[in-house]
Amino acid sequence: MDAIRLQSLLSTIWVVWFFALFLGMLWYVMRPSKKQHFASLADIPLRDEAGPASRSPRADGPERDAGRAPSARSI
Repeated sequence: MDAIRLQSLLSTIWVVWFFALFLGMLWYVMRPSKKQHFASLADIPLRDEAGPASRSPRADGPERDAGRAPSARSI
């Protein structure tokens, strides 16, 4: 088998593999038993819960203590 026929065969197998992988992911996501799970994940950006970042101000922001010396930051 020469290189050109091998490349043609492997590219065909590659396309079939990705199509099967796509169908598997589609089947996993679209199952009726997973509907509630993915609906709850879709609502995450719309929740009104305060996250950890909004609870406490940043230490290096404008709200820091005036008497505290600024810390050196490394990149």
